[in-house]
Amino acid sequence: MILDDLKLLVETQSPTEDLAACNKVMEVANEITKKLHGESGEIITENGRPVFWFGAKNPKIILLCHLDTVWPHGSFQPVWKVEGDVARGPGAYDMKAGFLQALYAMKDLPREKIAIVATSDEETGSATSRGLIERIAKSAEAVLVFESAIDGKVKTGRKGTSMYKIIVHGRASHAGLEPEKGINATVEVAEIVKKVVALQDLNNGTTVVPTSMASGTTTNTVPALATLD
Repeated sequence: MILDDLKLLVETQSPTEDLAACNKVMEVANEITKKLHGESGEIITENGRPVFWFGAKNPKIILLCHLDTVWPHGSFQPVWKVEGDVARGPGAYDMKAGFLQALYAMKDLPREKIAIVATSDEETGSATSRGLIERIAKSAEAVLVFESAIDGKVKTGRKGTSMYKIIVHGRASHAGLEPEKGINATVEVAEIVKKVVALQDLNNGTTVVPTSMASGTTTNTVPALATLD
């Protein structure tokens, strides 16, 4: 049953940064594949990260998925639950359900021209799998991505992303005795956050999201370094 398989995949938490967890979810995906199709897929390595492959070696149609997730371990308690007709858990929506839809659909499709390819680095920009995706897509006639849209419609396009790290250098000093001799990197990076957010333009589909910040060393030292992602 697809819901049981989704539960198994979701409970196998797989945040992108945890390589061991991503390897594990690929193994679980392969176990589900063997159960459904009577044969296993292949787990290949691309730039040090696992990629699940099932179907044709030179596919004309690629069903493209990913099995890594955003959420760190322990973000959901319980990890899996079903409320009415909604399943909740890390990756249930994005996009382990989509992977299973593709895998189940393969039961009724001619496998000699179709392959499911599932990566493990999509949530951080597909840095290690991009080359593979581009190579196989060039010889394919169609690539279908099984990631859901929020409103349930079919996605026909996706905006691009850019990621930046801002590094602010200040000058350390004793925060109690002579703070005036320091240059506070935390204060500066806080000002930068406001300027970065102001670049957002939702009417044009431009989103700008500061995510993580780090600054300072001890509570009695004016911070000499701060970073913003």
